[in-house]
Amino acid sequence: MALSGMRGLSVFISDIRNCPNKEQERLRVDKELGNIRTRFKNEKGLTPYEKKKYVWKMLYIYMLGYDVDFGHMEAVSLISAPKYPEKQVGYIVTSSLLNENHDFLRLAINTVRNDIIGRNETFQCLALTLVGNIGGREFAESLAPDVQKLLISSGCRPLVRKKAALCLLRLYRKNPDVVNVDGWSDRMAQLLDERDLGVLTSSMSLLVALVSNNHEAYWSCLPKCVKILERLARNQDVPQEYTYYGIPSPWLQVKAMRALQYFPTVEDPNTRRSLFEVLQRILMGTDVVKNVNKNNASHAVLFEALALVMHLDAEKEMMSQCVALLGKFIAVREPNIRYLGLENMTRMLMVTDVHDIIKRHQAQIITSLKDPDISIRRRALDLLYGMCDVSNAKDIVEELLQYLSTSDFAMREELSLKAAILAEKFAPDLSWYVDVILQLIDKAGDFVSDDIWFRVVQFVTNNEDLQPYAALKAREYLDKLAIHETMVKVSAYLLGEYSHLLARRPGCSPKEIFSILHEKLPTVRGVGPMPLADMANLFNSLQLMVCPGLDPNPNNLVASTTFYSESTRAMLCLIRIETDPADRTQLRMTIASGDSALTFELKEFIKEQLVYIPIPPQAPAPVLPQARPTSPPTAITDPGTLLAGLL
Repeated sequence: MALSGMRGLSVFISDIRNCPNKEQERLRVDKELGNIRTRFKNEKGLTPYEKKKYVWKMLYIYMLGYDVDFGHMEAVSLISAPKYPEKQVGYIVTSSLLNENHDFLRLAINTVRNDIIGRNETFQCLALTLVGNIGGREFAESLAPDVQKLLISSGCRPLVRKKAALCLLRLYRKNPDVVNVDGWSDRMAQLLDERDLGVLTSSMSLLVALVSNNHEAYWSCLPKCVKILERLARNQDVPQEYTYYGIPSPWLQVKAMRALQYFPTVEDPNTRRSLFEVLQRILMGTDVVKNVNKNNASHAVLFEALALVMHLDAEKEMMSQCVALLGKFIAVREPNIRYLGLENMTRMLMVTDVHDIIKRHQAQIITSLKDPDISIRRRALDLLYGMCDVSNAKDIVEELLQYLSTSDFAMREELSLKAAILAEKFAPDLSWYVDVILQLIDKAGDFVSDDIWFRVVQFVTNNEDLQPYAALKAREYLDKLAIHETMVKVSAYLLGEYSHLLARRPGCSPKEIFSILHEKLPTVRGVGPMPLADMANLFNSLQLMVCPGLDPNPNNLVASTTFYSESTRAMLCLIRIETDPADRTQLRMTIASGDSALTFELKEFIKEQLVYIPIPPQAPAPVLPQARPTSPPTAITDPGTLLAGLL
């Protein structure tokens, strides 16, 4: 494309390059767009040279990132020009500025069709390139038959036919009905006999799209794909221009193996044997070298071969060879190779026969879990999660817990969830499962969802033998100086339900447990201890948490507890009990809950579950008492605010 003859275009490009800043560039572009718009308004006075020059300028401005919202009609009109320079500009600019839904493209359909069915191969290539890039459903309905004729025509040069194959692929993706399966399957098989690798590569791309929708109609293409792979594996009749760093047409090899993966199996024994010989050659002949380009090409072929081996359910010996090869890749220094090795080893887990072989590489996989590249760490985590079973669950979960403290915040939620699932699924005993979940909460409480600690509570509730151990572990975590609020939630629940099982242990008296929970709870949102009646009935030693010095009247007692119900969830409340010196059995109770509408509900709750205190009759608020729920609470009111309502 020679632009040296267009002095105006060259000057404009020089002006843009010489602009000192973005503002000057914008001013120069706006000035040029204004000039082009003015000249297009008087289109009759434009020569073909000027129109071509202005359209080139529009394309250059568009490539700089500026919007070009006019001149589209002028670009489309150049497609119908009789001479190549103008037609070339029209096709290039139209395919760059317009998309398949643009209305102006409809005006060009007939012109494009005339170029396709014409005898000028250069014009055919321009038209096919345009349709292959921006052709839509209307192009598919109008041009598909003509494109198919070009593709199967023996009189067309390979250059035109390979463009026709890619053009038909675009039209098929936009409208699959343009390819008649009954009449096209045999033609597709004939195309695979083509000796020109350019046409063959384009035709293979078309075949991949066809078999992805309906492989039944293209069984005749399967042995042809195997023969193509044999030809490339033996490097027979492969022109030098299709050899990439010593690898015969790696793109065609990848496409052929991808097409074979859409067929459920290879039934013919001879074809199957030939295919596995090719795959064996690929597996044996691939190694890591210093040249990056050769590495990329050879490993693209290799990993597609691995996918095909897994798809065909090859013999265990070949599967083992694949795992051994991947084991080498996950140990190399090149991060891209390690990533692909981990990803494909994860895919190999679908083959149950190789699980034990994959476990041999567990140490190296754990090392990859600490790689600087987060994408490699994610793949290592996926692989460890997939390869875990009863035999290695403890080792893997312990490694995940150890890694949790130093892992990225972006991975901690996924890491915690997978560790919790593995611990539950493969736990050798339930006490180990409780230990793992409590460690998870302790190390990464912000990233442990409520579902995880709900689950451990459910396990403890349903297993009586586990309850003393779980309560003891919860009590131990409460002794830590810094404790996550989720841990307080779990501990409050477990100790509220099962702390009576620890009554004879040091530091586990009812008063001590309630005191430490109250110490931890002010910093926690979302949970409170269980109703005091549960502890009072079990220990017969505590009913309320006494708060001395809060009331100036020594005859009055101020105590605190936490109200727990379905409607209010959890609310800290203060209770003032006023005693009459003449008759100390007569008491009057005042409650501050932070919400006057809850007074009746709170009084009923305390009267039923804590102490029976006569209450003067009053009109109750229209709030019904609710049973204590099994879900965790959600709010705690500030005690200082409540006390202000009492005094």
